[in-house]
Amino acid sequence: MKDIPQFAVIGRVNKGKSSIVSALAEDDAVVIDGSAGTTLVCQDFPVKVDGRTIIKLIDTPGFQQAPRALGWMKERETSAASRRDVVIDFYNTFKDTEEFIDECRLLTPILDGAGILYVVDGAKPFRRNFEAEMEILRWTGQPRMALINHIGNDDYTKTWRPALDQYFSVVRQFNAQKVRFSDRLELFQAFRELNEAWRPGVDEAIKYLNSEWKRRERESAHIIADMLADELTYHIEIGLARHEQIQDHRPGLESKFHDWLRKRERKSRQAIEQLYRHNSLESEETDLDKPVFQEDLFAESTWEMLGLTSKQLLTLGAITGAAIGGTLDAAVGGSSLLSGAIGGAIIGAGSVAYFSTRRFASIEHVSRFFKGGRVVRVGPHKNQNFPWVLLDRALLHYFTICDYAHSRREKIIINSHDDTGPAKGLEQGRRRELAGIFSRLRKNPDNINDTEKIRLEEILLEIICYRQYT
Repeated sequence: MKDIPQFAVIGRVNKGKSSIVSALAEDDAVVIDGSAGTTLVCQDFPVKVDGRTIIKLIDTPGFQQAPRALGWMKERETSAASRRDVVIDFYNTFKDTEEFIDECRLLTPILDGAGILYVVDGAKPFRRNFEAEMEILRWTGQPRMALINHIGNDDYTKTWRPALDQYFSVVRQFNAQKVRFSDRLELFQAFRELNEAWRPGVDEAIKYLNSEWKRRERESAHIIADMLADELTYHIEIGLARHEQIQDHRPGLESKFHDWLRKRERKSRQAIEQLYRHNSLESEETDLDKPVFQEDLFAESTWEMLGLTSKQLLTLGAITGAAIGGTLDAAVGGSSLLSGAIGGAIIGAGSVAYFSTRRFASIEHVSRFFKGGRVVRVGPHKNQNFPWVLLDRALLHYFTICDYAHSRREKIIINSHDDTGPAKGLEQGRRRELAGIFSRLRKNPDNINDTEKIRLEEILLEIICYRQYT
């Protein structure tokens, strides 16, 4: 791209300029502060795809003395044709002085040819003292767009539109705190209407953005599928001497087994966050969600809210041949690693609570010996709802991250306050196919079938794309 479109983000202090730059550039390193005058100099923030800059955004200081600056200019104006020259004279007169410091700084990229994105706070009413800065921007002669950003809850858009329409060829509403990919794309498409000469560059930028988004969706499906396959096939083998019992190793095995599953899930979450360029996101495990993600992966409240209902699980168990009774914690010598066995009759009561998260693994003899003793295998996780809980958690996390504006600075909260996780809403045929994949993965934990993982990725991508565009 020979001519990269450039846009200077202009406006009064604390009207959301830096937030808009952060959201559009997907850059959470942009400093956003409620104190006045945080942006002291112009800073370039490129919109990149595969390391290639496709659009450049320039964060600028806010207007400080616009009425006084406009007064200086009006004293020297001779006609409308001379106005840009007057702005240039103003800049050259004061750029190396202690007067109009912020005005000169914000005019620098504009006079160098950048387009103008003028930002106002739509939660505050329009006042006449804004006219001076809008008039100065009009005098520059550069293509201009106004963005009505909403920082608070009030909406004074109706008072802003009539004024902005007089000074700007394009006026858009844009909430930097709630921006999604479609909102960014719509705004970039509006850029091409500002100047015909910019259209080839903007069109190429839009093409790259669409391609990058599709790549992220495919990569996300791959990340989640890998995590599910790893979690569903994870197992531990330990050697026991003749005098040892499996119960002797219970505390350490339980901790090791659960900790590995938690860390593997966390690794996939971090990969999704990095994929969507959330490099500074505060996402400690205990703070990810309230109430669901705040709870541990194995907490009862998580399992009661996510995954499938008991009826759905029983239906799938009958279809796939999954055993739900005592095999959930198969015994060795009459006792299981964790106490208790679940009988099929109990499952008939239909309560999800009976699918205990603590009965996490079967224990099997392995046909080789260890120092005259035996080798036993712990795992994979036998709970029938386990893969569905993992799936729900992964999708809830994904849909939050991909739509999470980079301008937001609070800790992430994923709202799942009811039992409507994505898995319950899947079409029955899709649930049946997933159940089959989950079952086959668990049955062969030593040799994960690539065909199963590829199909799992395809289904996940379909779910992601359907949910994104509906």
